[in-house]
Amino acid sequence: MATSFKQKAVAELRAAKKIEREQEAKAQAEHEQKEAAKLLANEQRIADKLARIAQPEPVVEEVVKEKPKSKAKPKAKTTAKKRGRPAKAKK
Repeated sequence: MATSFKQKAVAELRAAKKIEREQEAKAQAEHEQKEAAKLLANEQRIADKLARIAQPEPVVEEVVKEKPKSKAKPKAKTTAKKRGRPAKAKK
């Protein structure tokens, strides 16, 4: 048999659970809305990229200007150092 304080506690618990479920439903709806917006933005980005790819690229002709050749100055030879193991010392 239930007493009045138990019935009151159960009623309060039910009310608290109802409020909690409403808040969870609201949070879930907001999350789904954000995910849908992200998905829509991603689809739009992909559609824009595909549209750019589908467009033919304009032909651009580049004019190459030749630079006048300057007289080459002779460079001093540099000797390369030997690499590898050092020679053994003779006794």
